[in-house]
Amino acid sequence: MSEDKESSVLFNLRKLMNLEEDRVREEEEETLRLEAAERERIAEEARKKQEEEEALLRTQEETRLAEEQRVRDEEERALRERKEAELRVRLEQEAREKADEHQRMLEHEKEIAAISAQQRKGVHPGLLAAAAVLVFAAFGGAYFGIYKPAVEQQEAEALAAKMEAERAAREAEEARQAAELEAQKRAEAEAEKARLAEKAQRDAQAAAAARRAASPGKPTGGRRGRSRPRKADTDDPLAGLDSL
Repeated sequence: MSEDKESSVLFNLRKLMNLEEDRVREEEEETLRLEAAERERIAEEARKKQEEEEALLRTQEETRLAEEQRVRDEEERALRERKEAELRVRLEQEAREKADEHQRMLEHEKEIAAISAQQRKGVHPGLLAAAAVLVFAAFGGAYFGIYKPAVEQQEAEALAAKMEAERAAREAEEARQAAELEAQKRAEAEAEKARLAEKAQRDAQAAAAARRAASPGKPTGGRRGRSRPRKADTDDPLAGLDSL
């Protein structure tokens, strides 16, 4: 009876020690889980903060680029309007000069006609006709040889300047549209990247939760299945404690 009692005491003692080891191990695992969850929370907060800062920087950069493009468009518009105004003024001046020249030619023709009428009786008609031809030839040569080529050159230059201004305006508009499209693509790519990262994180959390739910219970009797210790050969009741 004494030996059975000692064996029962040793068995209970080992059982208590196993329970204590299991409790300590569970506490350690719980501490590790809490620390891992805290680290994950801190990392998630840092990631979100970084994404918010990057989004803010992108927004500020896009706003700056849009403002610069607006200023450039305004300058190009003002330049185009100024050139068009200068062209209108030049064309109006040329039209006035043409009208003045035409009026002078008409007045000169009237003077010639008056002189011809006064001298018709004493001068040969052929001389009057020759004089008229010479006068018209002189004015015609000045008009077609000097004035008209100069006017045509000015009109060609004005037309070239207008076409150049329109071309610059088209290129500026195309560049602005390309910049807006590129900014929109970057924003969509960043949004898609953030969505995929968030989805991956949710999937990882769900997988971790599933693994925790599916994992078997912690072993509590790992040492309980061991065979009973061999009975000591001596009569010392505490001889079996050395195996602990």
